[in-house]
Amino acid sequence: MAFLELDGAFREEFGRPVCVTDSYRPYHEQARLFQEMSPGMAAEPGTSRHGLGVAVDLCGGVEQLGAAEHEWMLDNAPGHGWGNPEWARGGFEPWHWEYSG
Repeated sequence: MAFLELDGAFREEFGRPVCVTDSYRPYHEQARLFQEMSPGMAAEPGTSRHGLGVAVDLCGGVEQLGAAEHEWMLDNAPGHGWGNPEWARGGFEPWHWEYSG
């Protein structure tokens, strides 16, 4: 429900829905990514916030530091329970957002 509310506010601001490239990730998919990606680029299977259903990867400008969409998310997403975690900031994973309630 919180993501739908965030999406509604984003639509009001930008006239389009939030662009999502990844959301829930089953264990087997996380295990595959963990094996294929460079060390530190995918969480250990069973620990991924995507696997817990509380993380999304976003696009449509949200993934670009300094873009209006990214700045809007930084300012407004926390009011809907969503945030770009500290570890993901500074250009590491600006597209990664987590729900904290």
